[in-house]
Amino acid sequence: MTTPEIKCPNCQSTQLTANKKGFSGTQAVGGAILTGGIGLLAGTIGSNKIKITCLACGHQFSPGGDLEGVKKKKQQDAEVLQKPLFWVILIIFWTIIILLFKACLK
Repeated sequence: MTTPEIKCPNCQSTQLTANKKGFSGTQAVGGAILTGGIGLLAGTIGSNKIKITCLACGHQFSPGGDLEGVKKKKQQDAEVLQKPLFWVILIIFWTIIILLFKACLK
């Protein structure tokens, strides 16, 4: 039995790196400003989470995320762009915006 190859849900690249999220200085400073010294603990929020980063496109995702959902969403988006009604509505919308803009300049 072979192990399935992990791919980026954004670009399908297999060039990935996994890193454990560490202490966040930005969160610590923000927490300290809002709540005082105890807010420094805010920098540890989410510090044990693993993030996978695609080296090809920079997309970050969690291991075991909803890969099927991402694929389905991309397929739906591609189908919408192929429908002529989408383009007609888009052209009408921008035509109205341009006409309104020209009317405001007069």
